[in-house]
Amino acid sequence: MSTTTLYLPDAQQRATQLAQQLTSGLLASQGVASEFAQALHGQSSLLADVEFAIEELNSLLWAANRSGFSIACVPVDGDTVPVVGIPTIAPLGTTPQSLPSSPKEAYTKLINPLLSCIPSGITWTQATDIPSMIVSPLTKFLTVRLQWIEDNPQFMSVGADSAQNISPYLPFTVHTQTTGLRIHYSKTFVLNFNSVFGAPTTPLSGWILPGIHKFAGMDSAGNFYYDQGTFTTPPDFTASLLI
Repeated sequence: MSTTTLYLPDAQQRATQLAQQLTSGLLASQGVASEFAQALHGQSSLLADVEFAIEELNSLLWAANRSGFSIACVPVDGDTVPVVGIPTIAPLGTTPQSLPSSPKEAYTKLINPLLSCIPSGITWTQATDIPSMIVSPLTKFLTVRLQWIEDNPQFMSVGADSAQNISPYLPFTVHTQTTGLRIHYSKTFVLNFNSVFGAPTTPLSGWILPGIHKFAGMDSAGNFYYDQGTFTTPPDFTASLLI
């Protein structure tokens, strides 16, 4: 049985092209899904998490545009990126807050934990300005991801003879200054810390897909801890967080 290997051109060039295609679909009348399908035609399933992140951002931008509220944005390595998701929970044994009555109220409650962590670092941006803002950080993230795919062509092989001897998930260890935290992580072109790396610290070992990430923590009382560091994997396989 023969196998087929999908060829990827230069990672940075392809990342630039993909980032421009994806951001052009944000707030478009036909939605981002068709834009992403066109951009990723023939590409690896290893970009499915990027697809979902862009779709989540697109949903937030539509809600903000229709309801008339601005998006919180924070500085990340020379870029400014929107905040899409912060874990907000009611710890077991406590009563959750009442449900928000509008998208604006829901978003305000969502980002409150981040406001207390970096009160002077947040800027408020109109939804229509976000697509051009994330081209640079999205390109950087995609370059790392696509370079890993290019460096590991066996992952791109398809067919019955394709040996599953390589995993896209890379080993990663997180160290924190506070013990007992649950660690959350986010891609760096949009901040959404609803993905859980593991618990409890410290240290904490797990697995992460190639890319550029930020980390945060949450304690048993539901307090949110934001770390200012940014980690590129590969080559970074350890994060010493200041939380």
